[in-house]
Amino acid sequence: MKQWLFDRIIVEKFNNVFGFIVLTSICVLSAFAIAFMGVKGGVVVLAAIIGIPITLYSIANNRFGFLLIMGFSTFMSFISRLTSANIPFGVGVDLIFTLMFFWIILEQIFSTDPGKGDDFSLKNPVSIILFVWTGYLLLQAFNPAGTPAGWLFGLRNILRVIVVYVVAQRVFNSLKSIHLFATFFLSLGLLVALYGIYQEFVGLPGYDLKWATATDERINLLFIQGKWRKWSFLSDPAIFGLFMSFCSIVSFMLALGPFKWSKRIYFAVAGMFMLLAMFFSGTRTAYVMIPVAVILYVLLNITKVKTLVFACVSVILFLIVYFGPFYSKPIVRFRSAFNPTEDASMNLRDYNRQRIQPYIHAHPIGGGLTTSGVYGERFSPSHPLAGFPPDSGFMKTLLEVGWIGLLLELAMYAIILAVGINNYYNSRDPIIKAYYAAYIVSFFALTIALYAKENIEQFPLNLILYGIFVLMYKMKQFDIYLVQKTNQSK
Repeated sequence: MKQWLFDRIIVEKFNNVFGFIVLTSICVLSAFAIAFMGVKGGVVVLAAIIGIPITLYSIANNRFGFLLIMGFSTFMSFISRLTSANIPFGVGVDLIFTLMFFWIILEQIFSTDPGKGDDFSLKNPVSIILFVWTGYLLLQAFNPAGTPAGWLFGLRNILRVIVVYVVAQRVFNSLKSIHLFATFFLSLGLLVALYGIYQEFVGLPGYDLKWATATDERINLLFIQGKWRKWSFLSDPAIFGLFMSFCSIVSFMLALGPFKWSKRIYFAVAGMFMLLAMFFSGTRTAYVMIPVAVILYVLLNITKVKTLVFACVSVILFLIVYFGPFYSKPIVRFRSAFNPTEDASMNLRDYNRQRIQPYIHAHPIGGGLTTSGVYGERFSPSHPLAGFPPDSGFMKTLLEVGWIGLLLELAMYAIILAVGINNYYNSRDPIIKAYYAAYIVSFFALTIALYAKENIEQFPLNLILYGIFVLMYKMKQFDIYLVQKTNQSK
């Protein structure tokens, strides 16, 4: 397929039957769109002219498609704010991933190449628990407390996990793809960080300020203690803070790895920019992720002198920031993250959790998908949970799929971490071990963040996370290959 498209488009330059059909269709559709929709029709046609070839190439080249969507999803909210248009980019992203998924399935069925099947493994612990979790969510369709509309809306997120997971298995079929994945998403993180820093020191551009002041509710969320929280290219300060914290953790962990000095310097500098940008998000959960990651990294490498030095430096830096004579608003907010009992919002969350406990006890399989919070008001307006703020990923799970679902979710995260930790200790190649350490500690920090946030399933963090699910079991295969290659060269 890839070669066929290359020949028709690049070599023959559409000078063929395929080109005649495509170009004629574009001309006819353009005429109708502009005639009936005006300028908007022209914009739609332009998007189609650019998007259709990219989509076709993404289907043929899964690695290109995966990285492209990851990059594009980073800027979706920014484009919407810039154009003041509410464009459903997420639907397009899901559509491209779905097309990639079905193309991979068709390749698996009809391909005569026996090596194609080596990309996939559905019998490893990560795949098994992920499919068990997905199956449980699908069975929520029969939850008597749920609503059909809520389940159908939640179905999209359920299927996205499996679709992206399968696509990622095909994407990560070489050591080069693992390097490219890390470098690409950390470079995205650096771009996001730099724009967040720009918003802090230069000020919010007009389109950002217009979006931030569109409603009183948004102003109350973004303008705290006389200062705007920052969100960079992303949808809100919460996901911005979590993304910056996650990426900075990965960057610093890789900076400690056995890479070339130029790469290590790049990772360290990028990590510092992302750490700085994280402070400007005002997301206290993101602040907590950093010491959590450091603690786990130290425990993973407690016998190494370098790790003990890193731990001492980290503790000293934390004490300086926490107790030092610095009183800027980001620093004050950072300190408040480690005093939750003095935080009025945290006390309100604890009150809400106590208030909803009778409902949780009475519904072991939950109230149904998409029944709580803002989306609950939209898709399940008459439900008892509609409008109730979960304020936590774990609480949302507990409310909507019950304590049985929460146990399954915790088991899933525990198994993924256990697979990663086991492979980390059993890996012999130092670069593979460095990647394992980076992804284990960053993923663990994200799971801790779920206690206070429910944003980890937002773009682009969710795509990176699903990719890491695959890497937790698959990088060990490349470690075996590298060790064998090293032994043969001796």
